Amino acid sequence: MSSQDYLKFWVQRMVRYMDTPKAEREEAKQKRRAQRPSWAFRWFGMVPFGLRMYARKQKSRLVKGDS
Repeated sequence: MSSQDYLKFWVQRMVRYMDTPKAEREEAKQKRRAQRPSWAFRWFGMVPFGLRMYARKQKSRLVKGDS
């Protein structure tokens, strides 16, 4: 990609951004944030998820055993 193509690409993106109403940009930003995984998953991967599953299983086992 030549520098002219690259510059053209960025100018098009900026024009599209400036033409979009602010409310629409904010709505798109909120949607992206909602789709993003939690910070624990992003930083540590599947480990917190696995520990949470293990803890829930142990908790349910203890509750069933007390009845």
